[in-house]
Amino acid sequence: MMLDRFSSALLRCMQSSVIALAALAQSAPAQSTITSTEQLNNATLPKTEQVDPLPWFDNIVLAAPEWLPVSIVAFLILFALIVWNASKTKLPTQTLTVTVLLKLLAVCLLCLCLLQPMRRGERAKPQDNLVAIMLDTSQSMQLKAPGATNDRLEKFKQILDPNQNWQTRLQQDFDVRPYRFGRRLETMNEVATVNATETASSILHSLNSLQQRLNRRPLAAVMLFSDGNLTDNESPDWNAESFPSPIYPVIDDEELDFQDLCIDQISIQQTDFETSPAKVEVQYHATGLPDQTATIQLIDLQTGEVVQETSEEIRDSNHRGKVSFRFRPETPGVVFYEVLAFTELDREALLNPTAEGIEQSSEATLLNNAQIVSLDRKSGPYRLLYLTGRPNWEYKFLRRSLQEDAEIQLVGLVRIAKKEPKFSFRDRSVSSTNPLFSGLGDDQEDTAEQYDQPVIIRLGVKESEELSDGFPTTEEELFAYHAVILDDIESDFLTQDQMLLLRRFVSNRGGGLLMLGGQEAFASKAMRDTPLGELAPFYPTNQTGKPIGPYRIQLTKEGMLQPWLRLSDNEDGERNQTRTQLIHNTLNLPGELKPGASTLAVAQTRDRLSIPALISQRFGRGRSAAWMIGDLWRSAMRRESTEDDSAGQAWRQMARWLVNDAPSRVELRINEPGTANAPITISTNVRDENFLPMDNAKVAVTVTPMGGDPVTLDAVMDDQASGVYQTEFWSAEGSAFHVSAEVQSLDGTRVGEAQSGWSQNTGAEEFSRLAVNTQRLEQLAKETGGRVVRVSELDQFAADLPNQRVPIRETWLYPLWHSPWILTIAIGCLCMEWTIRRIKGMA
Repeated sequence: MMLDRFSSALLRCMQSSVIALAALAQSAPAQSTITSTEQLNNATLPKTEQVDPLPWFDNIVLAAPEWLPVSIVAFLILFALIVWNASKTKLPTQTLTVTVLLKLLAVCLLCLCLLQPMRRGERAKPQDNLVAIMLDTSQSMQLKAPGATNDRLEKFKQILDPNQNWQTRLQQDFDVRPYRFGRRLETMNEVATVNATETASSILHSLNSLQQRLNRRPLAAVMLFSDGNLTDNESPDWNAESFPSPIYPVIDDEELDFQDLCIDQISIQQTDFETSPAKVEVQYHATGLPDQTATIQLIDLQTGEVVQETSEEIRDSNHRGKVSFRFRPETPGVVFYEVLAFTELDREALLNPTAEGIEQSSEATLLNNAQIVSLDRKSGPYRLLYLTGRPNWEYKFLRRSLQEDAEIQLVGLVRIAKKEPKFSFRDRSVSSTNPLFSGLGDDQEDTAEQYDQPVIIRLGVKESEELSDGFPTTEEELFAYHAVILDDIESDFLTQDQMLLLRRFVSNRGGGLLMLGGQEAFASKAMRDTPLGELAPFYPTNQTGKPIGPYRIQLTKEGMLQPWLRLSDNEDGERNQTRTQLIHNTLNLPGELKPGASTLAVAQTRDRLSIPALISQRFGRGRSAAWMIGDLWRSAMRRESTEDDSAGQAWRQMARWLVNDAPSRVELRINEPGTANAPITISTNVRDENFLPMDNAKVAVTVTPMGGDPVTLDAVMDDQASGVYQTEFWSAEGSAFHVSAEVQSLDGTRVGEAQSGWSQNTGAEEFSRLAVNTQRLEQLAKETGGRVVRVSELDQFAADLPNQRVPIRETWLYPLWHSPWILTIAIGCLCMEWTIRRIKGMA
């Protein structure tokens, strides 16, 4: 028992003494012996860690433990001889101790060799793990620095040559799979034949495709050769945490500087401001072009004419600027414009492109100097119903103003006489018709309005039967209009059903309602308890006392933000317009404003008292507003000159504001995807005559690329929403696309038609940044547990990769005793001991 314990203790002591030998053996050639193979689950492997070595005590195994007694006996005999020899030697104590330790170390190493100590470890099993190489073939890989002979792709193609040392080293341990990607991932057979022609760089989409292709395969690493300027940065399918392996982006050691002028972003704003209803804001970025002039052009693609042009000085080598174009499109509907940005040196090369001109350009590329934008000015006809309680000047000037807007059709109902009571109920000679029609003949009087009916004339109707019974009483008739104006109408003029119908017109149909203040309007207390009072943006009262006029209208801060209220395109011009406008004498006092209502204009008295004059609110899907001024016509009647049409402009802008947001029976919506690989989704909303969702309709969508042939698609019903029909369209080319939808009911009746469009700029995202996006590549590597690798580090990376965490590993043993280091150390110790004794004269 004592002998076993002593042997075990001595064995552990001898095992601990080979730690230094194992450290030296790490640099020796690995003539390994495979003992076992372990398949590991990818989900449980930390991606960022190397294979953790076992503790040194457990890392050492003895291949010949049966030689332990012989080794112990030999060590004890030699130990006794060394001690006995040292006792006979007359040397200083310190020197004697050194010589004894050197001999004991040499003897210990030689005795350990009898036990055949070996080191155990783990590494990647050769050819069982996959390494994917992904090469970016998008157009941005064609960029090269000024004076350089090779572009980015050519440099990577040289690095990916199969004869490169790092490739040979990598293929010894892994199954290497090469791929190329642009819009999608494809297998790469020969790297020499690859060209950078793709119009997108879908890195995240390609990584998702790689994950699906190699599902349940032992993927050890992904080497990404790209500039990092991805076009699918917001890909919804990308999840770094679920990616099965680390990603190692490879970048060049040299950071290149480029000269470039590009369009960063274009935003479009459409308003009801008549003079310049469209605003195009262009943000551009100039790199490496200081002290030059940047010219921005807006071109109408339909006519080819330059709409506007502006120039700005480029102040430094990293200049960002912003220009705005305000203009009025000549035609309604979908219009396409092209925005160009260039310096004077490249004007000819961009406007008249040729191969030689593009090659001689001062910029790195001209593919990011142009973008196409679409402007959709909804076309009518819009129908506006005007109802007034008496003939007045408002209708005259409103009709005259809207005659200049071909998209709005004004239909008028003008009451010229109220209903009259009968004065005699017994006299048979008393006529039942309104006295206004007396003397026109029996046939006329028979069809004329009776005593209990007001006398209303119709103006601007399309058909003889339209509005023949006065204000509409059915949804089908009223919902055919986009907006309604009530002028000087008392609350009891409309029946309860008509007022409820008008309420549904605003809230359900989404129409606009404008109440004008005459002497009959807003004066009745009964209006508060009617649907009209509910539609009003304030709580009606019967207040009779009014501040003494005259009144001058002035826009509030919130009103100044509404383009349809302004008559000038800047604040100073609007203030001058307010100071020079005429004054008004008729004003209705509103009650307390309802929650959510906004005061857009006030009427100021001579005592500088401000009274709400124009109040607006959202009501359901539509909007309602109230003008408390009763004589708006004064601004049109008392003009300083015949050329002053500010009153007409105000009416046209207000009418546009009322009808623009009112939906039509057929509406198109373009849903652009977040990535270049996803198709465009075209949605068509279809409603019936009561503006309820219409199912079982036939929707044909026609997409026409600019300069191309039309493509007709059948839209299908959406499973999630009623009355919505969807179809998809995808194109790899950048262009402008016009789309129209024609809807028919099941019996073939035409429901309606809608038009829209969109623009697709393939080079906008691809060339939005020319420099290598190192920050995005580092983020991608960090999220997946990898790191960015420089080209100069590829050899070392290929040598270290087998020691990383990989799906399939193997256990290997390395013989420490079969190492030249052991014999070298043993002989060295003996030689040093002999040298010391020789110096001391004892040898």
